[in-house]
Amino acid sequence: AISNWLKKRAKESDVLKNFNLKTIHNNIDLENFSSIDKEKAKSKLKIFTSKKIILYGAQNPQSERKGWDIFLDTLSKLDKSKYFILIFGNFWSQKKIDQIDIEYKSLGFINDGNLLNTIYSSSDIFVFSSIQEAFGKTWAEAMACGLPIVCFNKTSASEYISHKVNGFIVDNISSDDLKRGIDWMYLETNKKINFQNLSKNEILKFDPKNIAKQY
Repeated sequence: AISNWLKKRAKESDVLKNFNLKTIHNNIDLENFSSIDKEKAKSKLKIFTSKKIILYGAQNPQSERKGWDIFLDTLSKLDKSKYFILIFGNFWSQKKIDQIDIEYKSLGFINDGNLLNTIYSSSDIFVFSSIQEAFGKTWAEAMACGLPIVCFNKTSASEYISHKVNGFIVDNISSDDLKRGIDWMYLETNKKINFQNLSKNEILKFDPKNIAKQY
């Protein structure tokens, strides 16, 4: 299983519960994902804002299991003078987010590793609102680039994030609680903390060489 979350569900399965189960995580190309200068990254993306940038991204960011509707509801409750929303992935429709009237930019599907590294580095907070996820590399890539993560509890991401250290783990799947996590993280990012250093030991677990040895 690629996460303990998935391993637990396999153990609950009638098909797999009697097998010997082991967790071996997905690997992250740590050579391609590391923090670069934030202002230079923003300039490359033509983003000129003094607001905190919330990054939200996935291959299909608007799918139900990614928590898109919860994320949208959260955006409607945020102080719009504080936040700029940056989204990447196959964005299907802008109608609902346009109705919220929050400043945002959608970059579409990204298949360039260097560009993706720039996107992570330009941002301040990565929101991983998935409610069902076996692993999801985006939060791990974001951590490698020095971003704090806001995610829901009892998901694959929450297994590797230290609450109120390099991220915020939201106990209840609700937009009110997700907003509280984002607002708490907003204050922490103002302290100029090096979140990449705080996440270093966790990220090294996903080094391809370490994963290969486990296989």
